[in-house]
Amino acid sequence: MKKLLYLIIICFNFLFLNCSSLYYHPTKETYFTPKQMGFSYTPVSITTKDGLKLNVWKIYSQKFEKPKAVILQFHGNGQNMSSHFISLVWLVNHGYELIVFDYRGYGESEGEPDPEDILEDSKLVLDFALKETKEKESKLIVYGQSLGGAVAMRAVADWEEKKEIVLFCIDGSFPSYREVAKQTMNHVLFPPIGNLFSWLFHDHTSPRDSIANLSPIPILIIHGTEDTVVFFENGKQIFGLAGEPKVFWEIRGGGHVDWMNLGQSKFAKDFLVLLNRHLY
Repeated sequence: MKKLLYLIIICFNFLFLNCSSLYYHPTKETYFTPKQMGFSYTPVSITTKDGLKLNVWKIYSQKFEKPKAVILQFHGNGQNMSSHFISLVWLVNHGYELIVFDYRGYGESEGEPDPEDILEDSKLVLDFALKETKEKESKLIVYGQSLGGAVAMRAVADWEEKKEIVLFCIDGSFPSYREVAKQTMNHVLFPPIGNLFSWLFHDHTSPRDSIANLSPIPILIIHGTEDTVVFFENGKQIFGLAGEPKVFWEIRGGGHVDWMNLGQSKFAKDFLVLLNRHLY
């Protein structure tokens, strides 16, 4: 009975609400700040083409004269950057600078989330990160997690300066909004509900047809085998669509983008070695 009620609610949302509300689940609450976790940071804003302000944090350590690399993080679809930055901020202690930003409608960023607007905004953020990288005489790494991976893949593929990226990490992401919606509905409810309603999700901002255009950027695709949010097969599909050079990391037993453990896991230590290898 509960599943049937949930199904009715889902169908109502699909049929009568903007489908964008199903992609994005922003909050305005500030969960943590870098200062609370012992990191220095500078809050800045980027103005979009339609005059909105996007909130950005530059997180760094004063122990290092200049960063080994600047890492630009594209976060997932829930909450906002004040919860997501925690997954990567440990890298700052190893000499990296982390740039995080909120999509429009998330946190203190103005506006409402929309797939096409977020793609255009993302290119401006890439420009900002590249400018910061050049000012610091450093190198640029892009890291996209979950929905952020899909946004970043599409944005980077269309970005004129993409050859400036020394490594592109895609963690727990997917190539098609429609396909991942179908998988989720079939899992949360039951087949063939996803097959019946996934057509309501548009795919015109999905990265699937753009992934091959990321080459020659070195790509690291990471996915947990037990991911029940974005299923493991999505990572394999991205790998199959990507050009060389590319590497696939299978996180055995891993869930949804939960493998770093604040830098304490074996995979996190291996990841740090890989980052350093790409910089020298």
